[in-house]
Amino acid sequence: MWPLRSGVSRLSRWPPAKVALVQCPVWWTTDPPLGLAQLAGSLKHFGHETEVFDLSIELYRERGEKYKNAWAWEQFAFWQDAAWMADCFRDHAAFWDRAVTRILESDSPVIGFAVFLGSLRTTLEVARRLKAAAPDRVIVLGGEYFFLGGKAEELIRHPSVDAIVTGAADFAFPELVKKLQDSGRLEPCPGAVVKRDGEILSGGERPPQDSLDELPFADYEPFPLALYEDANRIPMTASRGCVRRCAFCSTREFWKGYSYMSGERIYAEVAHHAKRHPGRRHVEFYDITANGSVPSLERFAELVIEKGPTIAWKINAIIRPEMTREVLDKLAASGCTSIIYGLESGSEHVLKLMRKEYGPAVAERVLKDTHEAGIKTTANFMFGFPGETDADFRETLEFLRRNHRWLDRVYPSRTYTALEEHAYLFEHPEEFGIKVDPAKPTNLYWETLDGTNDFLVRMKRCDEFCALAAELGIDVQKGLDAELALDRQLSLAQYHEFKSNDLEAARAYLAYAELDLQNPASLSRLKDYEIKLAGKHPDDVASRDALALVRATLWQAERESRTGAVTDRSAEFSGAR
Repeated sequence: MWPLRSGVSRLSRWPPAKVALVQCPVWWTTDPPLGLAQLAGSLKHFGHETEVFDLSIELYRERGEKYKNAWAWEQFAFWQDAAWMADCFRDHAAFWDRAVTRILESDSPVIGFAVFLGSLRTTLEVARRLKAAAPDRVIVLGGEYFFLGGKAEELIRHPSVDAIVTGAADFAFPELVKKLQDSGRLEPCPGAVVKRDGEILSGGERPPQDSLDELPFADYEPFPLALYEDANRIPMTASRGCVRRCAFCSTREFWKGYSYMSGERIYAEVAHHAKRHPGRRHVEFYDITANGSVPSLERFAELVIEKGPTIAWKINAIIRPEMTREVLDKLAASGCTSIIYGLESGSEHVLKLMRKEYGPAVAERVLKDTHEAGIKTTANFMFGFPGETDADFRETLEFLRRNHRWLDRVYPSRTYTALEEHAYLFEHPEEFGIKVDPAKPTNLYWETLDGTNDFLVRMKRCDEFCALAAELGIDVQKGLDAELALDRQLSLAQYHEFKSNDLEAARAYLAYAELDLQNPASLSRLKDYEIKLAGKHPDDVASRDALALVRATLWQAERESRTGAVTDRSAEFSGAR
């Protein structure tokens, strides 16, 4: 174990307790949830036994046919839908009963849940069932979901929740457990809020971790590793926060400043995982900005070259001049196979609007050097950032044409430009010419005051970009074709729904049903539109035709649900596109 510094040694070891760690759906299926693994490592360091229940990957492996696409990223919103979630619990009743029983049979007095928006409803329902069966179990929630916005103050009042960790849990959660052991009751500590006898007690903020060298290693041994899709991968993070302040990004609000591991510390953990899991030799760094400290990254590469082990690794990085050919050659020699750059635009004007600290010329040089060093080079792109003109977008297309030889892959943002909560762009929409309607707040379907930029404009630009990239021979990362089609139809349906365009929304949901007929949430929306379209004027031929298609679709869905028969509906839906 990497030696902890004096600031952490105050949390000396104490008599061990058993802690259950739970990840509810929905979560990533490729590899284990990193945050939970880091927490398992911290608890292990302080002498606690942990048992991990990744209910997301377990349910994914047991899911029913109509939930086959539910882990696709575009289905995220369905996990927040109350009716859809009720169906999910009903349709997998045996799974959920078994999961609750297993958690209780672990005899863990403390049960911790990793929470984000997509897993909130499932977490609260599982917590409710646990509390109903065993009121004395202590339910603790944590995760970035609680870092900002008063969500901890709201959810600590939930009857099934006893405590919430409001920041990084690496040391706050073990300290919470220690206080519970010492006193036999919940006590607040810095970075956590607790509920005791109906009273809400806050321990205040916990000072940020200046150096991540102090963190214990993540622990993957309690995880069901055989269930994850990539058998070669170990997730890791070597930094938190970012050195930049891009207008569209909220990272700096969640993680104040930038903290990172030294090259020696990164190497120590990578070598540890390679020894503990010899079959997993690809390290997937999930840092937002892995090259926030280029010297640290370079030192890690030097140690791998000098000592081994033989690994492959991948990072997310920012465009910066310090990414020289010399540095990149060293990264490649140590096993770096892929770098994803947050480029976002090829327009100098748009990059300035975004508050990027580089121009296209620097980006071109870094992409070229990365590719020529033998590292797979990927760039993220956004579309329709407020202030981006059509001429600016044409500059991005020209950038793609000039640099296609250096780009192995592009990641086009499928939300185009979202107003990310807590980001500068979200907090100051008027500064960017965004129309604000307090009665209809939106992160995705915003438009500019001058009417030149709306969701459909952004979608069209993304489509044109993707077509050009494919023409140039660049891999356009989009997931499975089916997932992309689902995403597009759902986005269109929800946009038209937001705009109260009933006919277009119904048509988009019909096209969605062609791809995923049994999705409970989309069927629920079609039932709503059956009522709305039936109320249109009898002379409205388009609405009448759409109503007939909606009724035929609902009938077909009901038939397939009862009989299990699946029919070819391509001709039936051709008019819905």
